[in-house]
Amino acid sequence: MASTLQGLRATQAIVTHPVQWQLLLALAQRPQTTGQLLHQLAVGQYGRGLWGLAQLQRHHLVVFHMKQWRWSLTATGATLRPILTAIQTCSTIQKGGNINDV
Repeated sequence: MASTLQGLRATQAIVTHPVQWQLLLALAQRPQTTGQLLHQLAVGQYGRGLWGLAQLQRHHLVVFHMKQWRWSLTATGATLRPILTAIQTCSTIQKGGNINDV
């Protein structure tokens, strides 16, 4: 648990905007195209979404695969899966969903 909290603190220093968290949560589910990722954001957030992808790529958390035209988590980004899963679980419970839906 201590290592998870330490990892969360380190991640919070890198991932500073809610849009970046949204992108990471989406990519934790599966690799996606830029269009698929932006579609999950509010209309006014498209520019922030592109900025967020660039920032996450700069910190080696996501990578763009040219042949597949898809974004995915890097090996470093994949280490965030426990944190992202916990966030998704909390969000599902808050919305009144079933914990098994995550």
